[in-house]
Amino acid sequence: MSSPERAGDGAGVRFLDDVRVLEIASLAPTQLGMHLADLGAEVIKIEPPRRGDATRLIAKQPGFDDSGLHRRWNRGKRSVAIDTSTAEGVSLLRRLVPRVDILIEGLRPGTLERIGLGWSELTALRPDLVMASLSGYGQSGPYRDMPSHGIAFDAISGLAAVEEDDGRPRVATRHVYYGSLLAPLFGATATLAALSWSRRTGRSVLLDVAQADAASFANIGIEDVAAARGAAVAGTAEIPRPAPPHADGEARSTTQAYRTRDGRLLMLMALERKFFVRLAEAIGRSDLVGRVPEDQYIVQGDKEIDDAVAAAIASEDLLHWMRVFADADVPVVPINRTETAVDDPQLASRITWLPAAQGTVTMKSPVRSDPCIVAPDPSPAVGQDTAAVLSELGIGAAEIERLAAAGVVRLARED
Repeated sequence: MSSPERAGDGAGVRFLDDVRVLEIASLAPTQLGMHLADLGAEVIKIEPPRRGDATRLIAKQPGFDDSGLHRRWNRGKRSVAIDTSTAEGVSLLRRLVPRVDILIEGLRPGTLERIGLGWSELTALRPDLVMASLSGYGQSGPYRDMPSHGIAFDAISGLAAVEEDDGRPRVATRHVYYGSLLAPLFGATATLAALSWSRRTGRSVLLDVAQADAASFANIGIEDVAAARGAAVAGTAEIPRPAPPHADGEARSTTQAYRTRDGRLLMLMALERKFFVRLAEAIGRSDLVGRVPEDQYIVQGDKEIDDAVAAAIASEDLLHWMRVFADADVPVVPINRTETAVDDPQLASRITWLPAAQGTVTMKSPVRSDPCIVAPDPSPAVGQDTAAVLSELGIGAAEIERLAAAGVVRLARED
């Protein structure tokens, strides 16, 4: 692991130091605010007073006060704990809206409208407001109001790999949640573009971002199917039939995993013919080149090629092949487990670790720049900034104490 980078030491710049954000979100949608905070925006996070954002509790490990997701997704934010189910709590939100440029609604569609803060009310408070509503299925469609979690958005879009386990279908244990990761990124880029436009025109913008839509966008296969159907209707092409499997029932490809002598796995990606030629020469099997026609740009491979490559790779250790293929200019990379990825020399040279609570760390945004972006502060305790933010609204100390005593707000973490 590379050395942690100190937060709050003044090093670096804040690209969004003139942007203020109000975030009313939970779980994965809080990543939209994280991306903006990582770039230097002031993000005021509204949390329920009792336990805070549910993100703090998801996958929390024994002995830790908060989850790793909270340490990452809520870093750099100011926590204001307000009970939005109370009239006084909603009144406080009304006082905050005119002071922000961006409002993030990361809850079920219609949540703000149900407490009296619909789009018309919000734009009356801030005419040039940019609002990003990030939800599971978006603001329309038959699934709009259904509860869901991250795996749902990949399942609906064809990205949730299902394995058979004793005759029972199971989602792959190492599933990557595409929709939940990509939607906040799409939302962040669109939000910043909308803010630029809003500042030029003085007009408001309402963005509707769905995690299911983002997952569907990531699955190019959906587009291929739709395109083929469209071409068939237009009469310009027939819908292609699925390619038949190889005789042995397994697909053969020159982009494949292989096991080395020391039990490690590597990924070879000799997809183009030029790379396949270099691969064959590097493993001492130039004879394999003759199995691929000279005019074939993309090499699909076959069982004989696959068996020959597998046998060759099994004869030496991973580091040997990494050196050989690097010298031969063949695309190759180790297939790491999570435990080995943290020590991979390439990743270790690029990742910056930021200190977090209880001696833990969180990964800094992977975006590098010159000048560098300042490291965000650690994630806040529930209500850590309630008093400071309410004071900025002109609310006196006595009134803040009254609101806290009434349970409308929470001022600091209560153990």
